[in-house]
Amino acid sequence: MKIPYICGPLTELSPEIQDETKLFYQKIADLCKEVFGYRAFVPHEQYDPLKHAFWTPQQVDIFERKQVCDLTSLLIVVAIAPSWGGGIEVEMANQNHIPVIILCEQKKLEQRKVSRLLRGNPAVVQIISYASENDALSKLQQALQAYVQKVHA
Repeated sequence: MKIPYICGPLTELSPEIQDETKLFYQKIADLCKEVFGYRAFVPHEQYDPLKHAFWTPQQVDIFERKQVCDLTSLLIVVAIAPSWGGGIEVEMANQNHIPVIILCEQKKLEQRKVSRLLRGNPAVVQIISYASENDALSKLQQALQAYVQKVHA
């Protein structure tokens, strides 16, 4: 069964914001369960860079590549900070015809902190600009419900 995949930075985030970021990703996964009936895949729950440091980079690549390319229905990108991994996942989604939704804080979009290359990827079907976490979850819920209606139309 294919499920949504939550993509966002983690490895290089400061310790002060790592926990709140993980919680945000988990809230998005739970929101997917509300909308789709099943929870999204959240990479840090399997491959947290601190808790699961024993996984080699090659093992993480093999597992996450399979997850994105073969087991993902929708990639949800949370562009809260620069990331060297997110662009790879977006391109894997593009190569496998998986739609991508990007969530980005309004101020980051206004300051052009999310690259045009990422925003212009052909897989990107929607960019959601948000002012707060609650705003992000509300707008994402609307987008996911519209996605479900479109897929089942």
